[in-house]
Amino acid sequence: MNDSQSLLPLQSPPWGPHDGRCVVDLAAAIASRFGAVRPEAEGSRGTGADPLSSLADLRVARAIGEARHVVLLLFDGLGDRQLSGLIPGGAIAAARSSSLSSVFPSSTAPAITSLATASFPAAHGNPGWFCWSDELGAVVRTLPMDLRGVSDSPIEAGALWDWQSASVGFDVPVVAIQPDFIAESTFSRHAWSAARRIGYRSVDDLLEAVEGAVRGAPDGAYVWAYLPQFDSVSHEKGWQSEAASAVARRFDGVFARLAERLRDTDALLLATADHGFIDVPAAQQLRLADFPEVGARLVRPLTGEPRVVYCYARDGEHQAFERAARAALGFAFDVVPSRMLVEAGWFGPGAVSPRLAARIGSHTLIGRDRFTLVDQMPGEAPASFVGMHGGIHPDELGVPLAAVRRGGAV
Repeated sequence: MNDSQSLLPLQSPPWGPHDGRCVVDLAAAIASRFGAVRPEAEGSRGTGADPLSSLADLRVARAIGEARHVVLLLFDGLGDRQLSGLIPGGAIAAARSSSLSSVFPSSTAPAITSLATASFPAAHGNPGWFCWSDELGAVVRTLPMDLRGVSDSPIEAGALWDWQSASVGFDVPVVAIQPDFIAESTFSRHAWSAARRIGYRSVDDLLEAVEGAVRGAPDGAYVWAYLPQFDSVSHEKGWQSEAASAVARRFDGVFARLAERLRDTDALLLATADHGFIDVPAAQQLRLADFPEVGARLVRPLTGEPRVVYCYARDGEHQAFERAARAALGFAFDVVPSRMLVEAGWFGPGAVSPRLAARIGSHTLIGRDRFTLVDQMPGEAPASFVGMHGGIHPDELGVPLAAVRRGGAV
């Protein structure tokens, strides 16, 4: 048995069997309800089945099929563990119908792209916050759409993406409501290319925009509303902090107020998250500079996420890199040839983007427990996050699915 084969027994993808319980299945069910075309995923799990009938949560699937309007609130980072730990008796918890899983990696960039395309990372080819681009010869930050470590370096969507927004195929109006500082960003324009994009500055702005989008489309609409504040606070202070708890309570209020405002409409109000969170102790926040025997065998900076790290070993040194990485980091990370993760379906079933292989390096480091690993490029401040996500810990993967129609839980 060679080194590559002995690294990690590759089981089912981290969300388990493809059984209709991933956020991609939710996105595909909504897209199917409104006639969107997804040629790369005939059935969200490559089965050829109607995605609407494939969503495991049958109550929500039925409600999606029956409702005239669908509103999806995406509470960034508010996973199942965060819901139960911070607002267990609130409106979202009362309307919670089931659990879903994030994608792999369980992070905002891959998951948001999956929700916008109704496809897995394997198909859309966005595998993390940091992504190597052969076309640009540089590392890209995939949501800000700029070059890592280079100030004022915007890039256009066509330089990186070959996926199309699912909104292009919807047969009802699509409205994307996001904070005003990202509503017209390069990524948002591409991800919601056929949508009416609205920026908000306050909760009241958000509520007005969602209600206006529903009432302004008597024949039906799909409304996406994105709230990133919990994610931002949790990265800085930890998801168990009082600051994060306060944001979670505000999210709960948004859900309750919106459910009441839409009570007399035929709108299905859904709430979910793109991922959950873990808090990372300082001793488990590792830096590549402290492991020179690993860094010396890399030809490019680290990409991906601090919890799921893509490494580009030098040509001819792949096995030497594996040995060095396992010896130095094996206590904290599993070291896996990236192609094996693709073959095992970790990035999703079905079609695989021809660009994916170049974006996930020769090897992937998958964080155990709560370990993270970062490097630092010239022009960057040292990375330091208390709260983190991206890996395969249950608290990172599990997200709630809450549903309300006509003022009551589905």
